[in-house]
Amino acid sequence: MRGASASSSSSLQAAAPVALPPLRCPGGPRVKAEGIKQLYKVPHAGFLAKYDQRFMLNLKLTHQLVSYLSRTTLTTPDKVLVELGPGVGTLTRSLLTRPCVGVLGVEVDERFNPHLEQIRNYTNQKFQWVTADVLKVDELELLRSAFPRFVKANMRRPPSPGHETSEANAAAGADAGSGSQRAGFTGDAGEHDTEGYEGAPLRSAQRERLLRQRRARKPHLHSYATNRTGAGGAADPGTATSPNPAFDVTNHWWSNGNAKVEVIANLPFAIITELLMRYAVDCAQHRGLFAFGRVPVHIFAQREVAERILAPAGSVEFSRLSVLCQCFFHVRLKQTFVDQTYYPRTEVEGAMLTLEPRSVPLAHDLDASTLIHFTNLLMKPGLRAATVHKSLSRFAPAELVQYMLQELRMDGAMTVLDLSVVEVTRLASLWQQFVTMSQQQPQHGDDGTEADAGTAAPDIPMAPCSSPL
Repeated sequence: MRGASASSSSSLQAAAPVALPPLRCPGGPRVKAEGIKQLYKVPHAGFLAKYDQRFMLNLKLTHQLVSYLSRTTLTTPDKVLVELGPGVGTLTRSLLTRPCVGVLGVEVDERFNPHLEQIRNYTNQKFQWVTADVLKVDELELLRSAFPRFVKANMRRPPSPGHETSEANAAAGADAGSGSQRAGFTGDAGEHDTEGYEGAPLRSAQRERLLRQRRARKPHLHSYATNRTGAGGAADPGTATSPNPAFDVTNHWWSNGNAKVEVIANLPFAIITELLMRYAVDCAQHRGLFAFGRVPVHIFAQREVAERILAPAGSVEFSRLSVLCQCFFHVRLKQTFVDQTYYPRTEVEGAMLTLEPRSVPLAHDLDASTLIHFTNLLMKPGLRAATVHKSLSRFAPAELVQYMLQELRMDGAMTVLDLSVVEVTRLASLWQQFVTMSQQQPQHGDDGTEADAGTAAPDIPMAPCSSPL
């Protein structure tokens, strides 16, 4: 079996499973942790614990986790998996047994380079790795270097207004014949055909329109307003928006289809919170790895951190991290792990979480960085049991606090822990509007006159904030 796998490794396709000779044991006897440590010469447990490095050495458990991914998100063989913190490569080997385009590992410890290079040679370079810090590196640039053709074919971008207009004009003349329809449908993908990625899932308004004409599909909810026209041929003002505001999405490339990239992060527990904050900012701005679409993120975190992320409003664990993650992601808990799961043994239990970006965030007009800053002010540790009025009064003027509570019909006597995620995001949106309007006020010179006499000050119903942000 091993010889056959090694001899036929050169003929395996990109999407075919890869059998690794040394440690592959699906459904077989459990490989002892001592044997794996001797094979990979893992440093001493005390050395790893000093730098908060912990790994899963149970291959049977890693196969079960990857099998769970194949039933939930990893359902197609045309994806690239980004593994953060592969370590000795135990979870990496289980990921490579699933059909995928490739696996990209990001490891900061150079002592594991020989082990990762061994896996790369076994898989005919289906596995690529790089030595870098996950908190400082751009994963999108790493993907461009490791899988340039894949990035070129599968990276999605929101269409510009001029691009939408040109596509609409081109689609107007697409009804002349089936030949013109076929030419218009394949025109955008012509540059990718030479790369060997025909039919790449790049979305555009023209392709959606031509597909509906050729296959007689019913219009989707997001195109409901464009199909309802008035008597004069213009859009009916009464039906200018979607019947359901939750489906009123303008970025079709973000809401339609699934991304061709997934992230699996098995990192030290101390940096998980910072990584989630960074991914929330990237998800809100559709940049980085989220330029491919709604990329699922699977993380191994401390059980207490997982409970804080999943905590509902009103619970003791409800915190700033709960608001941030639940605002931009759908969060699911897959499994919890006892302390013996990791090597070296941890003093706390672990958990595996899956974060899938929302097609429409709970606050679609709010930036993640502003939400982080606002929750740091509102839900400061030690003051979460205070009333909403008292917490807001710590950093906002009294006129603004009263305006925000009246605008949202909110009782200022309720505690901060009783606020829901939607209520916190609405407060943050009003705070963002106030800060933006305050910064737009004209500057005054030393003589008391305005620097720009032709610019009038904006009409702000609240007094400017006197406390620093």
